Formats: sequence, structure tokens, C-alpha cells
Amino acid sequence: MENRDLNEKKGASSRRIAVVTGATGGIGQALVRDMTQRGYTVIILSRQSLPQMPGVSTVRCDLTDMDSVRQAAADILGQAPQIDILVHCAGIITPQPVGQLDSVTMASQIAVDLSAPIELTNALLPAMGAGGHIVFVNSMAAVFPLAGSSVYTAAKFGLRGFARALEQELRPRRIRVSSIYPASVNTPMLKREMETGGSMYNFIDPPLEPEVIARRILKCCESASRETFSSVFDKLFTHACLLSMPLLNLSLPIMKMLARRGYRAHQRRDSSRS
Repeated sequence: MENRDLNEKKGASSRRIAVVTGATGGIGQALVRDMTQRGYTVIILSRQSLPQMPGVSTVRCDLTDMDSVRQAAADILGQAPQIDILVHCAGIITPQPVGQLDSVTMASQIAVDLSAPIELTNALLPAMGAGGHIVFVNSMAAVFPLAGSSVYTAAKFGLRGFARALEQELRPRRIRVSSIYPASVNTPMLKREMETGGSMYNFIDPPLEPEVIARRILKCCESASRETFSSVFDKLFTHACLLSMPLLNLSLPIMKMLARRGYRAHQRRDSSRS
């Protein structure tokens, strides 16, 4: 772990300690910046060594490798025996149609999007006490099936189920569990997704900036909400589609029309900026 010992920092300043995955992505960077400004000491997991930042420590970890995840958890516990907040922000998506799925790509998506959050939560939970909070940054794919991204959808559906079961399990210990379901976000991840055949549904509404989502995640970390959606409509509509396949099938043509229109508008905005 880089930077000075977190036990000393905890004792000297009584700052709350947060562990964040996906901290090098667009949303994660903004979240870590907001957290340090709010007074948190933040431990980030990364495959690479990163420049030192005030209030931030880095633990080397490859989220596609569960041995690496377990070792990272041990490293964290060795330096920070008490953890206040755990934010699972990492995620990857590689669109591929079923019948053309690549085994390595499948495994990496399931590892990062589902297995790693479960492994890390399991390993770090003993360090969390009453008042602790675990936050899963999920996806609308957890409540709305994305054709062409079935593996990502399956992983995110699974993550939602894990979070809901975990919330029931930890309620007697007064450890909160929350999930946030952002709509599309204007990040390099979205750009890569669209370059490899991503869903047009990302553009039904204009993608939000990472800083907006980061603020929502931080608000979620400091509140008692269990599931947070971008809007009431998103929450009600997606749940209605889960309950009624006819409604989903009837809605798809309209959604595709709106999405194509939104994607063209997004491309025009990108062209005007370049």
C-alpha cells in the first residue's frame, strides 16, 4: 500500500475510511476527488501504481483475478482494520451476441461486475461495524435486459440480487447496503462500448457527466436509501417491464426511435466540441 500508514491517519484525524474500486475510471476519479474534499481517507484498488494524492492510498489489485482480490483485501485490513464505507464502482462491458461469445471476455465481465464485488465484500465485512455502508454502483442493465450485452446484463442482475440479500443479512448489524442505478454516463467506457456495438438505449436521454453521478454516489454513501435511480420514471418503467414482457416488447420500437435520435444528437455535440 502506498502513502503513510492508515492507522496513523485514522487516529490522528478521525477521518472516515472509504474503500473504492473503479477509482481510475471517469466516475471513480470524480468520486475520489469529492470524497477527499469531504474529509474521507480513501483507499483505491488499481492494477497500476498511481501518483500519490493527499488523503488517498493505493492497493494493487486485478479485479479479474480473485486471488489478487483476496490479497488486496488482506493488504487493506493490515493497514485499516476499521472500514466505514465500501464503494463498488468498477465495471466493464463488452457487447457480443450470444453464439459469438468469447470465453475470456465472458469471464472478465463476470469477474469484475459480479465475482469481485462479492469476494471483496466478503473479505472486508469483518472490518465494518454498525454505521458502516456498502454501496454498489450498478447499472440500468440490472433491471432492463440489454440485447447484445447478455453477459453484462446477467452479471448486473446477479449483483442486484446479491445486494438485496446482503441488505437483509446485515440489517441486524446496522450496516447499510445501497445500490445506485445510473443511466448512461459520458465516459471513455461508454465510448468503447458504442465502438463495439453497444446498445442505442444509452442515448434515450443525454448521457450524464461523471461528476453528476459521483455526487449522487456520495449522497448515497451518506444516506439510508436502498436503491437509487436516475429518475422516478426510470424506476417505475423498468420495474413495470420486468413484470410484463408484453409491455417491454411494445415499448421497444418507441425506445429505439428515441435512442437513435438521441445518439445522433450526441454525435453532433461531440463533433462540435472537436
